[in-house]
Amino acid sequence: MTKRNSKLSIIIVSWNVRRDLCNCLRSIEENPPSYDYEVIVVDNASTDGTIETIKEKFPKIKLIVNNENRGFAAANNLAIPESQGKYILFLNPDTIVHKNALDVLIEFMDNNDKAGACGPKLLNSDGTIQPSTRHFPDFYSALYQNTVFRNIGIFRKQYQRYRMSDFSFNEQVNVDILMGAAIMTRRSIIDEIGAMDENFFMYYEEADLCYRIIAAGWNIVFVPNAAITHLGGSSSDQIPIKTHMMKLKSLLTYFRKHKGRFKTGIYNCIFKPAIILRYVFNFLVGIFIYIFAAIISNKKRREKHAQKIRLAAKMLGRYSWQLFFKM
Repeated sequence: MTKRNSKLSIIIVSWNVRRDLCNCLRSIEENPPSYDYEVIVVDNASTDGTIETIKEKFPKIKLIVNNENRGFAAANNLAIPESQGKYILFLNPDTIVHKNALDVLIEFMDNNDKAGACGPKLLNSDGTIQPSTRHFPDFYSALYQNTVFRNIGIFRKQYQRYRMSDFSFNEQVNVDILMGAAIMTRRSIIDEIGAMDENFFMYYEEADLCYRIIAAGWNIVFVPNAAITHLGGSSSDQIPIKTHMMKLKSLLTYFRKHKGRFKTGIYNCIFKPAIILRYVFNFLVGIFIYIFAAIISNKKRREKHAQKIRLAAKMLGRYSWQLFFKM
């Protein structure tokens, strides 16, 4: 499977997602590209038997084992020097590769010299389209996405623009960002602009990579004729509140890097208090709805808001100091 100067190197970073990873690897075996390729799995200190399973069931795969969870960007960077492909596909372990998807992406790159990176149409497990393109993050959309501004509807238009809400997933088009679940880039691009920025432990590393690719004069292209199913959140769902904090930290890292430390510092005078206000709002409203749901015996709604109350309480009681003093 692996040959010197392969056409494609597929890099997969895993952390405690053994079942999803095995399904992903089987999908690649069942729907391989027509070209020489290799698969490299970087495991971030899983404790669910991932390493033993890969060695037993997928012995031809190159496996890199970390003694600690080094994060998504750093783990990918470990695999890049070990890879041989002209193209590199960064692929999440909770994905299922469809028939011809890899060939379509490879041949697109072969035929489009201006394309620095491309990505497929991502599908949910039920076959519906999963939004996978973004404009670059901006201060206003981040306020709507993460703070009390969302509760009062301010900056919604900016958020919809960032999310590309009106995007047609049936057309091949240049975009700013492709979701990191499946991004194919040229090795020559990595040689030119550098690998992933390890200051991003998880989240927004693909936004930073896409930003640097475009800044170097290349295009990022959405390719709808290739399809990959992305289940989503298998690793991050294990730690929901910590995941949210990672997202916020990475977002601020992105802003400091691409919008400047001074502007981001001024922005934080609004951004961070507004995050806390959102959780205060969620906590108080959650209690009200929980009581109402208990009165009308709506168990599902009661459990939903009980979880929101717990998350808000954790954020306010345990993580608010980290938000202000460590991010």
